[in-house]
Amino acid sequence: MRARPVAPARVAAGFTLLELMVVLVLIGIIFSFAMLSFGGDDIAEMMEEETRRLETLIALAADESVMRGEELAIRFTDEGYEFMVLREDGWVVPENDRLLRSYDLPEQMEVRLQLEGDPPVFPGSPDNKTEDVTPQVFFLSSGEVTPFTLVFESRQSRARFNLNVSLMGNIE
Repeated sequence: MRARPVAPARVAAGFTLLELMVVLVLIGIIFSFAMLSFGGDDIAEMMEEETRRLETLIALAADESVMRGEELAIRFTDEGYEFMVLREDGWVVPENDRLLRSYDLPEQMEVRLQLEGDPPVFPGSPDNKTEDVTPQVFFLSSGEVTPFTLVFESRQSRARFNLNVSLMGNIE
């Protein structure tokens, strides 16, 4: 009888690393499509976009106030906010400024302003309280800013966005 070399029997003991990696990639792709199909919180994205816009405009207003040597301000209303300039006849919204102007907030969004300290008093400011055109946040030509916190929120979203501005204009 002739001796035959014994070949080791091939036993399936598990999956190869390549098979496991292919399965994980497929699961990742399926999970990504599932998350994209659910979509995100549109109102939260809108609030984040508005927070970033206002953050940029606040930095711009602080810089413009120093460069122009003028006192600028923001007045917040239920509908939105508007930038104002101090003139001889009081606070006015600039007419030809494309950036520092009035902005309306979307209806689903609410804004809550929390001020720190007392606002500055300007000489020649109108004391007429019947028409309240006095802004709440001031950008002084010296580089100082009224410290405040602004909270963006909505009843349709659990997300909240806070915008904190310090006395020296640092924004968080």
